Amino acid sequence: MYVPANILSMITQTSTCRPKSIESIRALRAVAALLVTLFHLAMKMETTTIHSPVLRCFKSGFGGVDVFFIISGFIITHTNLTKINCPHLLPTYLKKRLGRIYAIYWPTVLLATLLLLWLSRLAPALQWLSFPVNPVGVLKAVVLLPTHESTLPVTWTLSYEIYFYVLFGLVIASRFLLIIPLFILGATLLTGLAECFGKTALFQFPFHDFFFSPFNLEFCLGIGVYFLTRRCTFKISRSVVAAAIGCFFLTGELIDPALIWQRILGFGIPGSVILAGLVSWEQSDRCRYPDWLLKLGDASYILYLIHVPIIMVLTQAMMRLSLSDYVVTANFILIGVLCWGSWQLHLRIEKPILAWISIRQFRPIGFRNRFTGISLMRIGKPQTAHKMVTR
Repeated sequence: MYVPANILSMITQTSTCRPKSIESIRALRAVAALLVTLFHLAMKMETTTIHSPVLRCFKSGFGGVDVFFIISGFIITHTNLTKINCPHLLPTYLKKRLGRIYAIYWPTVLLATLLLLWLSRLAPALQWLSFPVNPVGVLKAVVLLPTHESTLPVTWTLSYEIYFYVLFGLVIASRFLLIIPLFILGATLLTGLAECFGKTALFQFPFHDFFFSPFNLEFCLGIGVYFLTRRCTFKISRSVVAAAIGCFFLTGELIDPALIWQRILGFGIPGSVILAGLVSWEQSDRCRYPDWLLKLGDASYILYLIHVPIIMVLTQAMMRLSLSDYVVTANFILIGVLCWGSWQLHLRIEKPILAWISIRQFRPIGFRNRFTGISLMRIGKPQTAHKMVTR
């Protein structure tokens, strides 16, 4: 299928409406990470039969994952739009995106696994690991393959992030490859329609539910919000954003986290409205964010990774010490410490690692001045963003 050049020109042309900063993204990342953290704390308290009216308010916290997916669609488009159809930029793109995922994930999952293995030997009566450790399982967790199991339970979402990065990378390699993401989007919608009418999908294969997951639509919603805020001047009233927030929290009261299509409606669409509202307010200088929230947004990935095992260890340790009356209070204090610690780890470890990766000159096999596989298709030399706009 041929993708007309004028469509790519419309996609990549510049606009004065482009958001001048991404503070709204940083702040929303922080909120999403806190929502997920508090949700997992509430779930842990339920397993220990500790009931807290305060934690009951965060039953919708799992929607923070949906917000992360929307943010990913927005920010990847924001930072890489001009790279479309520039195959010589593909290695740099993959280095930055995959480095952002794996650089801090690998040492974190290693330390978490060692800690839980040690605790399993120290207190074998407690179930520290919920799955057997075997070479195949470890390899799947290291690479973040779909359906992997990890000592960091939240990493199932990273498989979707990598999937999205790869799909966007295809369009960077060549505009002709846009047909692949479009096919996946169409197949996802058709699968959803089939489910709505109680029909089975037209075809099934291993990882079908992953490749055609409704979560794909949330990345697309993020892309849509980006183009909306970039090309249009508009205002979203506070009442509309407040209604979207209300719908977001109401959804968590009504649905189960496994009902993905309902999540798209109850979290994805309201989350997109919230993001569009925040960005539009930022464009018109109608909002400011506290410095601590922006810093937490920068460190949100680390907080997202580490909070589950640490909450689990603290809770089970206090239960063994018969301190159940203080578990909730201790965990709230712990979350504050985790927020501060995540910022310190981001500042002292994650940022230096990412900076080192950024300056390293990686030369994957098959890449030179242009993407080898694409050059065999005779697409020719990649054009600059200026030529893409003016042709």
